[in-house]
Amino acid sequence: MTHSNPTDAQFEAFRSAYDYFNALLFDGALRPVFLNFSRAANTLGFFAPLRWEREGVTTHEISLNPAYLKQREPRAVVSTLVHEMAHCWQAELGKPGRGGYHNQEWADKMESLGLMPSTTAAPGGKRTGDRVSHYIVEGGPFARAFESMPREYLLPWVCGEASGKAGTKKPRTPSKVKFTCTGCGANAWGRPALSLLCGECNVAMQPGAATDGDQERCAA
Repeated sequence: MTHSNPTDAQFEAFRSAYDYFNALLFDGALRPVFLNFSRAANTLGFFAPLRWEREGVTTHEISLNPAYLKQREPRAVVSTLVHEMAHCWQAELGKPGRGGYHNQEWADKMESLGLMPSTTAAPGGKRTGDRVSHYIVEGGPFARAFESMPREYLLPWVCGEASGKAGTKKPRTPSKVKFTCTGCGANAWGRPALSLLCGECNVAMQPGAATDGDQERCAA
């Protein structure tokens, strides 16, 4: 795919990747959706059910955050697309959790795709919750599908700025950040280098970071 128009090139690759994984990982069960790029704060991507309408017909939206396209490996970016496609599958064929909750059905579907759900985006995290990311299972269905995916389906354009506005002063490191317990959701504030333990759950609290998310609400 060669285009002089960057919009055509970007969205043709985006749509081709969606169609490719729909066929290989979802047996073609997902209908076309509105593919988009959106700078939702602290979110790598999101799924918004029935967000768009035309003449009484509604469709879902899947968005990727362009602020993270340049700093992440292509396989990680594409895994976020499939993460949101799993939300689309559940909206169409399953029973989504209320208010965007990542429930057991969604977690089981993700695992079957070779994307292990985890609140920490690493082994040991909880599989369900309000905000759940994932990590790629090496040798799993997604990993194999990505390896065989035509390279022209990768997004050709990446955002020139990782965060904030180009040309602005680099923000100073905050003296305090919010830590969240992955078990009960309790929050605490402290220096970024601290290691905090939740007294209720006895698990390590995680500092704020960008995650994959869905959008039953406007902000994931």
